Amino acid sequence: MPGRRVVVVEDQRMFAEFIALHCRELRLEVAAICATGAEGLAAVRQFAPNLLLLDFSLPDADGLELARGLRAEFPRMKILGISSHRDPYTMMQVQRFGLHGFLDKQDQRPDGLTEAIRAVMNGQIYFSPVVVEASESLRADPGSFVRVLSEYEIRILSLIGETKTDDEIAMAFNISAATAQSRRRDIMRKLDVHSTGKLIHFAITNGLTRPEQLDSRS
Repeated sequence: MPGRRVVVVEDQRMFAEFIALHCRELRLEVAAICATGAEGLAAVRQFAPNLLLLDFSLPDADGLELARGLRAEFPRMKILGISSHRDPYTMMQVQRFGLHGFLDKQDQRPDGLTEAIRAVMNGQIYFSPVVVEASESLRADPGSFVRVLSEYEIRILSLIGETKTDDEIAMAFNISAATAQSRRRDIMRKLDVHSTGKLIHFAITNGLTRPEQLDSRS
């Protein structure tokens, strides 16, 4: 196997040790086990690993967004995402961000992790079946949010899902509150969803907003 240095970023300690054990059984060098995005970023910059095993739900960061930044900063590093999130938007982003693999935590096969690591380390792409199934379902549905909303509107919808007000959305996008309110109405019309509460539910169900991102007001 070319390049054997690995960094594990996973906040559940028992699962992190499980991942590390499998890596060592494959004769990989585990350079660091990190519990936060900040620790993971520092470890990647320090050790320049060949493979990063990255959870998407971290206490201080969205692991998928972290992966996107690391893909740009370390283009030769392999990234294997690991998550229990199986929503359509996350599965689509896994492919759009150019991750080399994704392992569904709900896949309980004991050899699943080993298969994924071996495949990615050998230059192959390894996706759990749910990735392809979810992204194909989105693209096949003419009414799906990825077909009817612009990327800009999807970003706004993700903030609506976090229960942000029009004023807060306006500040985030450097637009007026009136414009933010107008965009909210446009999104409702395009999705045929006619209340903010239902929009929040839509954003969470489809993975545009993760439950852990919800504002305390919700």
